[in-house]
Amino acid sequence: MATITWNPMMSVGVPILDADHRTLVGLINDLHHSVGDDEEYATLGSVLKALQEYADHHFAREERVMEICRYPSMEVHRRMHQRLSKQVSDLKNGYDSDRTAVRAKDCLDFLHKWLIEHICSTDMDYRSWVIGHGEALSAAEALSMTGPKTNASLDWRQLRVLVVDDNQNFAQVLRTILEGVGVTTIGVAMDLDAAKTRLQASVIDVVVTDWHVGTENGLDLVAWIRRQPALAQLPVLVLSGHERVANGDVALAAGADEFMEKPISARGLLICLSRLMRKDKPA
Repeated sequence: MATITWNPMMSVGVPILDADHRTLVGLINDLHHSVGDDEEYATLGSVLKALQEYADHHFAREERVMEICRYPSMEVHRRMHQRLSKQVSDLKNGYDSDRTAVRAKDCLDFLHKWLIEHICSTDMDYRSWVIGHGEALSAAEALSMTGPKTNASLDWRQLRVLVVDDNQNFAQVLRTILEGVGVTTIGVAMDLDAAKTRLQASVIDVVVTDWHVGTENGLDLVAWIRRQPALAQLPVLVLSGHERVANGDVALAAGADEFMEKPISARGLLICLSRLMRKDKPA
């Protein structure tokens, strides 16, 4: 099945909700590319988690908007949301318990149909109630993946991220998650030499590196960063899908600021990065 290309016909005319839709389109395309990946569980598992989280987050935003606008069909829309959320959750839980239980084609067909029907039919019904309603749009923007926005919240648009991972599909999943909250400067390095070159040539705010970068060890990159006077304080998050080999304590002892196991949670990743950028690191 072909990937989905965003087009103007999918726009409901509400920028923040359209941005959510683009993220969902991106995640479904990531799912398409992740089936059969050499590290399928880490990649596909992360996509399914992110789809579940972003769907719930988007539905909460929509329902808040509808509530403020007194949209008359809100309860009908909410029941549809509940049904779709359960189906996405069932897909994820089924895959978690038995990686052969969810057939790739069925999964993709459902998500493709769900997304197109959701955007191009039911969401078009409420657009006239929402467009131009400042209070409703402000309320939607106040709901973020990492919790209520405050004056101290991270400005994701200013964040410059370097992803170090030899798996292009997983790197794209990270890109989709980050772009979904507004990050625009995302570099990707597929080996340690490329990562070092980027770090020396560009201003980077945070590094997200896999523990196993091909045949190389991401912890060697962490150690190298800590030896560079100009980079020594650079926040580093280490990820790993090799649970039997990787250990969070080892990563932290090597100089990493945070450690997460794959499959990752989109919300968990964003909360972790937000914490790192506030320098609110665990003792």
